[in-house]
Amino acid sequence: MRTKNATNWLAGAAMAMITLIAQGQAQDVAKAAPMPQSPAATTASVTPPQLKPGEAIAPALPLFIVHFITGPGWDKDKAADEQNGFKEHSQNLSRMRAAGMLVLGARYQDSVADKGMLIVRADNAEAVSSQFVADPMVKNKLFVLDIAAFMPFFEGFVGRPTRTIAADSPLNALTWLAGCWFGRSGKNEFREHWMRPAGGLMLGMGRTISGGKAVSYEAMRIELDSAGAPVFVAKPSGQPEASFKRLKFDATSIVFENAEHDFPQVIKYQLQPDGALHAQIEGKLKGRDARIEFPMRRGSCE
Repeated sequence: MRTKNATNWLAGAAMAMITLIAQGQAQDVAKAAPMPQSPAATTASVTPPQLKPGEAIAPALPLFIVHFITGPGWDKDKAADEQNGFKEHSQNLSRMRAAGMLVLGARYQDSVADKGMLIVRADNAEAVSSQFVADPMVKNKLFVLDIAAFMPFFEGFVGRPTRTIAADSPLNALTWLAGCWFGRSGKNEFREHWMRPAGGLMLGMGRTISGGKAVSYEAMRIELDSAGAPVFVAKPSGQPEASFKRLKFDATSIVFENAEHDFPQVIKYQLQPDGALHAQIEGKLKGRDARIEFPMRRGSCE
């Protein structure tokens, strides 16, 4: 968080404002991008465009789905990890994951057999198939592959099953915030990564990239104060740490406030019905009400 302005708050997604101020071209933040309001209202708003469904943060290779079906070489008397070539097969998947090709992997069972599934990024189906040429479990027909183009029509997020956390922790109500979130404002791409609550603490990191370069970053946490209530603490790059007490919350939103802070005085997180995350900061800036919004969507944490 900046002590004099909000441009570095929530990973500095409003970095465009810094350039305007530095060049002396900004007349008033309240005039930057006003939201529809009544004639008597004086609230300013700077609203980055929300990502459209299916829009990626950066250009990405096509997706393919790979089904692993047990073949004639599969030994029905052995568990999966006891099959010949299983170690080499696992190493091959680890290699693909390290290379950024493997997006998601899972096991499932249908009425026919135990099966496996991968979501892979590659130029084409042939490029996917080539990744398994030396895989012994494929080469020796323990697995038969079925590869097809994978074209999601709804943007979503798949995470591991919810971990068990203390039943009496006030942070339980914030599990909806955990995960990786992405948004864009002009040439700036911003993201927040939040860990699930554990031990009375949620940890978050934020970063803004512009023109391929990281222009700001931020360490965040939500912890419990001496009274057991959640407190939002942020330490942006080059700025002092500041904390905000919980003002109000419900099942899908939370609001923090620090009336003594210069700007912002209020931080809000709201989970939208479509699964998007709406983050917002607001307060007095140059003597006038101001608001900056950060619409984000879930994405891969890799």
